Amino acid sequence: MFGFAITLLIVSLEVPRTSGELLETMRGFIAFALTFAILYSLWHRQFIFFRRYSLEDTRVVILNGALLLFVLFFVFPLKFLANALVNRALGLGKLVVLSDGRSVPAIQAADWPALFGVYGLGFAAMFAVFAALYHHAYTKREELALNPVEVHDTRESVRLFLINALLGVVVGSNGLILGRVRGSRYEDTVGYIFGLAELAAAAMLFRFRATRGKRRAAVLSAMSSPFVEQTSANAN
Repeated sequence: MFGFAITLLIVSLEVPRTSGELLETMRGFIAFALTFAILYSLWHRQFIFFRRYSLEDTRVVILNGALLLFVLFFVFPLKFLANALVNRALGLGKLVVLSDGRSVPAIQAADWPALFGVYGLGFAAMFAVFAALYHHAYTKREELALNPVEVHDTRESVRLFLINALLGVVVGSNGLILGRVRGSRYEDTVGYIFGLAELAAAAMLFRFRATRGKRRAAVLSAMSSPFVEQTSANAN
């Protein structure tokens, strides 16, 4: 399914017929590479989950199907966003030529809030699925015979994915709500509130990542302590 999603990124490309068309196609490589990197990251997270846990029950099948659904749905939106951002960064212009010859902005100014909503909530949905997968593995920790470090890593993964999902929800909600109150007296207040919420979620994510290694080291240290080893020996 991930391979099919990557195929969708290039299926619309035709074989260039002139050198100019070839150069135009090559200019799209950066956007293609960015989108490919996002899909590769999602695939790698899925790969790691199934390498760590031998789970193939109904809940995992359903959650994995939901993940693949979101991935396939967001292939073209991701490609569109990457193309628009790369073209702006390279100074290739903000306009696109339609089939009828009209030149229009690639992203309409009025559409920015809705785009933030779509991408933010899509981002949140995919990370929420990962959080659900790892939470399911955590509930099966005894059946899977996970050691204390593996239990810790599983619990930390749930928290990390939930924080990422929270950040996506805040960004997406900001876009959708800001689009509805644009031009009203509540616009500045809503923007201020959601701006603080985004900063808080980003700070939470940064702090979690910055202290993650210390928490894991503490678990490893506890496992290697004489008291834990003696307790484990007595239990055996």
